[in-house]
Amino acid sequence: MSMFDFSRLARAFGLTMGLAAGAAGVGALAALRRPLPRTTGRVALPGLTARATVHRDRWGIPHLYASTNQDLFAALGFVHSQDRLWQMELHRRTARGQLAEIFGPIALSSDQFIRTLGFSRVAEREAELIDAETASLIEAYVTGINQGVETLRGRLPLEYTILGFQPRPWDLVDILAWPKMMALNLSTNWMSELFNAQMVALVGEERATALAARSCQPEMLTLPRGTSYPEDLGATILRIAGDATRFTGDTSGPQGSNAWVVSGDRTVHGRPLLANDPHLGLGLPGLWYLAHLEGGDFHVAGVTMPGTCGVVIGHNRDIAWGMTNAPLDIQDLYLERLHPEDPTRYAWQGEWRTMETLREEIVVKGQKEVVLVDVHLTHHGPIIDQVRGRIGDAIIDPAPNTALALRWTALDPSPDLSRAVLKLNRAGNWDEFRAALADWHVPPQNFVYADTHGQIGYALAGKIPLRPHGHPHLPVPGWDGAYEWQGFLPPEHVPASLNPPDGMVVTANNRIVGPDHPLAALLQGEYANPYRAERITTLLEATERHDTRSFAQIQQDALALPGLKLARLIATLELSDPLEQAARDLLVAWDGVLNIESSAATVYDSLRYHLTRVTYRELDGLIGVAAAVGAFSAIPANIYLEHALPTLLERIEAAPLPDRPDPWLGNGRTWNEVLAQAFSRAVTELRNRLGTDPKRWVYKRVHTLTLRHPLGSVPALASLFNRGPWPMVGDVDTVNHQYVPRETAAGPAYNGPSYRQILDPGDWDNARVIIPTGQSGHPASKHYASLTSTWRTGGYLPLFWTREAVERHTVETLILESA
Repeated sequence: MSMFDFSRLARAFGLTMGLAAGAAGVGALAALRRPLPRTTGRVALPGLTARATVHRDRWGIPHLYASTNQDLFAALGFVHSQDRLWQMELHRRTARGQLAEIFGPIALSSDQFIRTLGFSRVAEREAELIDAETASLIEAYVTGINQGVETLRGRLPLEYTILGFQPRPWDLVDILAWPKMMALNLSTNWMSELFNAQMVALVGEERATALAARSCQPEMLTLPRGTSYPEDLGATILRIAGDATRFTGDTSGPQGSNAWVVSGDRTVHGRPLLANDPHLGLGLPGLWYLAHLEGGDFHVAGVTMPGTCGVVIGHNRDIAWGMTNAPLDIQDLYLERLHPEDPTRYAWQGEWRTMETLREEIVVKGQKEVVLVDVHLTHHGPIIDQVRGRIGDAIIDPAPNTALALRWTALDPSPDLSRAVLKLNRAGNWDEFRAALADWHVPPQNFVYADTHGQIGYALAGKIPLRPHGHPHLPVPGWDGAYEWQGFLPPEHVPASLNPPDGMVVTANNRIVGPDHPLAALLQGEYANPYRAERITTLLEATERHDTRSFAQIQQDALALPGLKLARLIATLELSDPLEQAARDLLVAWDGVLNIESSAATVYDSLRYHLTRVTYRELDGLIGVAAAVGAFSAIPANIYLEHALPTLLERIEAAPLPDRPDPWLGNGRTWNEVLAQAFSRAVTELRNRLGTDPKRWVYKRVHTLTLRHPLGSVPALASLFNRGPWPMVGDVDTVNHQYVPRETAAGPAYNGPSYRQILDPGDWDNARVIIPTGQSGHPASKHYASLTSTWRTGGYLPLFWTREAVERHTVETLILESA
């Protein structure tokens, strides 16, 4: 979510090499230092009812103390603006579709995409619906942000100087809009539906169903009655969304997270232990900001998200929580039949309804005229693409106009997410925790729980649609009412478990319930491969009594379970090429750990990639960069192929005669043939890239992390803004999730643990946390990327809780006073 392709943007801004070189000199260093926040002394913060105090420890973590709830969140807004103002600006403009105003035409596609979805429209409606207490706390937070901006007048972050604009005041809608962007990055089902439809058009329904990945039900590609799909279905919106990913973030592969909790019966000290590491796009500044808040009836610590109010993941006095994305299907695409003479009318149960039409005005830097975008809304949602041609035999007109409308829970106005976070921050027990989650509507999340009374638990949170025909994997007819949502699963009926008999809970984006569960049909989605969850469970069971050290070892684990399976399957493969034999020997002798010095890890990484492509060669027209949907086609294809791996390994293992044709492969192909071809491609790739000595094909040469700032794509500015590269362990299926997609729509991307926490209820000073960057968004700050080395080497830092511990480790104190 933090990756942006700025190479083209830099050219659009006129950032010549001369300007960039000058900016990299002494003048730029002075400009970079100028906005560094004041962290000692006294500062006026109008509106406070009493003095508030900010204690910063040596890692730059603020410990905020205030008398009232409002004062506390005003202080939080102030320190967020001090350390992350540019990041907050970028986020709110992304969510509100206002990037072209500062970036010019290069950002127009992003703004069009977001304006069509209507995050600002939804947030404006939510601002009218929000309850008084939540509104008062967010308004106090906004007051703190705006006062922080005022203290920076004349010394704004360098990004403002380069782009030549001043920040406008913040408001309530800014705060409510950004969570919609988070939901967009974590909800990719609409792209999967388009990919499935294009697959049906390419190879036919029967073959597409046969090729369906493990994560889908056998009937996943059963066409809705009377429908068929053209190969370019959704091409326009995918291209626009692909252009937008340089700002909105690239979901090129499966998003992941780990969370687990064990009861006191499984720990050294007899108290529960809870761990969590959400996996998101890594960049600079980092997504999360560590904070400790105490004031009014709040006492909470963990990670906040600059530009939003409250602690998202962490603990309070009584409970601890962590979360992983629950990739449920909360999006549907509807095929809307348009009137042949009036495209603003659409068919609905034998009648013609008139769409709601809104005009969005987009200001574009460097252009006198605003760009006008007409957004059309049906009762399902916004029209995101118009399709010309025949969609289904049920349409009477031989050449009708058809459009795609998006139904998505995130587009239903509901300000309850902000309230859920603030209630979560104050929950004192399991019942209050569940009550807070009842307000958590989107994106769906798996929560793990522990409290100071020794209880542990799991709960799913999110609005889950009730569908009369089950979980659709393809766009469905919108004109007859057969596929309408019938409300939502009541919060009290979503899966939850308190004090499970085996004394532990594990969630890693894997399936929530089994196929025989009563809710199995409702809880379909884009689930991750099961390997991380299986490995965590094995490691938890392997140790009788856990502590923070054993939990840290689990979070750093880089064993690839599918790698070990693939190594066994390749062991007996007949190979004639000496280099292939040498590579195969490395793989067969491998311990399965993706460490930076392993050559076998590199062989596996390449073999895994080519195996999925060779197996699914029928889909080359969709997987390749030259697909009809443009560069963005790589995103749904990547997710599909990563999810297909378990299916492939299971089929290879189950094949009684791998040298005999398997009808599932088609064209008389055998699994030995597929493995041999994939292995040959992998070795050829590595030879061309790394040389002819397989022992030198070490993982650190192919698997690296560079933390990129948006301006870091300008070559002369890279050393100022970027950090890295560094060699990294792991991959998409290891507990230590470190995923580098090969094909992306927005330039280089890296997905990894954006935050790690290990929490010990009852001994909160023993909390261990780490983020991959630092607290500050200012490149000249000592806290810009100060935690990266600790994060990369598996270290943690304490998140102090008691006043005594905080004051003992305070290095800077700032007093905020009412004017």
